[in-house]
Amino acid sequence: MEEQTRSQALRRKIGLLMPAVDAASRQMWTHPHSDQVYLEWLRTLHGTIRATVPLMLAAVERCTARQGDPVADLVGRYLAKHIREEYGHDQWVAEDYAVAGGDPETLRTTLPGAAIASLVGSQYYWLRHVHPVALVGHIAVLEGNPPGPGLAGDLAARTGLPEASFRTIARHAQLDVQHRDDVHRLIDRLPLDPAQEELLGVSALHSMRGLIEVMEDVLGRVHRRSPVALAG
Repeated sequence: MEEQTRSQALRRKIGLLMPAVDAASRQMWTHPHSDQVYLEWLRTLHGTIRATVPLMLAAVERCTARQGDPVADLVGRYLAKHIREEYGHDQWVAEDYAVAGGDPETLRTTLPGAAIASLVGSQYYWLRHVHPVALVGHIAVLEGNPPGPGLAGDLAARTGLPEASFRTIARHAQLDVQHRDDVHRLIDRLPLDPAQEELLGVSALHSMRGLIEVMEDVLGRVHRRSPVALAG
């Protein structure tokens, strides 16, 4: 039997929680008021994506400080390239939000929920106090399951919102295929010790659970905003 690669092993761990993530996603997009869910999802997505580049910059700083660490060196070089690829994606979300009928000026003043703070904030803790390779596990989750090529059109039909308000999803359906392959190749190149490999897995599983909590929070916010109107 052929020995599995480290990225394959990580994907198997992530797969343990994939049914729960899929179930939370279905609950969002089959909601009878999916248009309101999508607007709330964009607000939440903006709160997450606007932290992406600052988070990677913080990780690069920690990688640079760990001189003589071959894992940090490879992670830092990967992140330096990935930062350029992710720059400006929060603006994509703001543009989609405007097309969907929202006011993009409110996105930066909306208080992000605790689910977002947990999803993103845990990475700051691990990269500063343990090792920046933790962020690779997080990225493997966020980039590891690209949207299907037809998802943007399906959601436009389901919500009744303009298809132009789903451009972020449509773009990521293309971009994340390459990003997924890039992070898997990195994982297989990293000379991880057992503690670093454990951290990679812990970070990835925490991010999977975090995605579930974020989606549950989206639905909770929609119901709290208008519980009577959204009851049926």
